[in-house]
Amino acid sequence: MAHGQDAFANRLARLGETHAQRQDIQSLNAKTAQGSKPEWVSNLGYPASIVGACIVGLLTVVASRYIMFHINGTPNPNDDPDMTMIIDGALAFGLAFMLRTALHMKLKEHLAAKTVGIWIALTCMHNLVHAYPAVWSKAFSPAWVASVTEMTEPSSFFIRGMSFKINGQSSTEDSGAQKSEIKINRH
Repeated sequence: MAHGQDAFANRLARLGETHAQRQDIQSLNAKTAQGSKPEWVSNLGYPASIVGACIVGLLTVVASRYIMFHINGTPNPNDDPDMTMIIDGALAFGLAFMLRTALHMKLKEHLAAKTVGIWIALTCMHNLVHAYPAVWSKAFSPAWVASVTEMTEPSSFFIRGMSFKINGQSSTEDSGAQKSEIKINRH
């Protein structure tokens, strides 16, 4: 029986040595992989996810308006602007909520960044339509672009059916006045 116990003890010792060698190799590989990129690169993940969440918020508004365009057609200037903004925002939040698990953006900071992105897009997306009408005509339709550019002013915030100019200049460039202009879009 002593011979069987000695053989078993020798085998355990060999397995222990093999296990120790594998552990050393794995820890060396882990240290090599960890040291291959600088620490500042590793630290960029969290801030990049916050910026990404804001961009997701922006894109959900574009997607919600695209969906609403295919459901309702071109925006009606006589519609209640508050209700239109609420519907756009609710649909955008719904899309952002569906994307939160797929994109691993479940933190409160991500929700806040998506909310900021949604708010920016709700109030400022029309500026991109004014700046790039040909691109938006391909994505939506020329009638949609015409309706949006008619309802809003370029370089402005569009809140509750009113355009607030960002640059402080009135729409008549030849007057030279430096005062804020508010355009109410209730036709």
